[in-house]
Amino acid sequence: MDLSTVAVPHTLTHLKPLLPAPPARVLEVGCGRGALAAALARLGYEVTGVDRDAGMAAAARERGVRVVHADVLTVSGEYDVVLFTRSLHHAEDLDGVLAHAAALLAPGGRVVVEEFAWERVDHAAADFPYDNRALPTAAGLLTGETPSDDLLDAWVTGHESLHRGSAMLDALGRVGSDPVAVPTAVLWRLLDGRGGAWAEPATRVPDALDAVRRAEERRTAAGTLPAVGLLASVCR
Repeated sequence: MDLSTVAVPHTLTHLKPLLPAPPARVLEVGCGRGALAAALARLGYEVTGVDRDAGMAAAARERGVRVVHADVLTVSGEYDVVLFTRSLHHAEDLDGVLAHAAALLAPGGRVVVEEFAWERVDHAAADFPYDNRALPTAAGLLTGETPSDDLLDAWVTGHESLHRGSAMLDALGRVGSDPVAVPTAVLWRLLDGRGGAWAEPATRVPDALDAVRRAEERRTAAGTLPAVGLLASVCR
């Protein structure tokens, strides 16, 4: 099911302070199905999405988003913001992609990255999504089994091929100035049905996910969970 009704407002809360005022030109790299791009367009931004997946690009167009089906390294033009939304960790050439993004910026423009630092996950963070599946499962909202093996080991195995958050932050710092980094909640997003499936009708799912997100934010603030999500930017 489409959980953008929960995810997009949360992203915008942290993202808007890093963006120039509308109608700034935004290139969203890895726009997926276009939920965030469409929300930014509704706020008055001039948004172009780019995605390498043809199916994702088509879904974004159905939302009314202007989309380029391509690798960002082939994109040209001038933008006030180049925004990577959970896509930079897949880049084959991290420095090359960020250098190209910086070259697309107008003077004073910003490269903004919404990501997660998978290497920060400890046992408590690895357990958090699965522990919180118990409540929606008991309420009949979610089906599926919790893995019985070591969850932290499974997390590392599933993510070690991706760029670490520290590597992305270091690379971002090499292409711009005035770095800004903001920790964000991200573990709650893992209750999106991975390892199971949301039951239908799922009208209560957004409230359940929002409650888990708030729990993650409280525990991160208290220091009992690491801050895994990150939002960072640099100015050209």
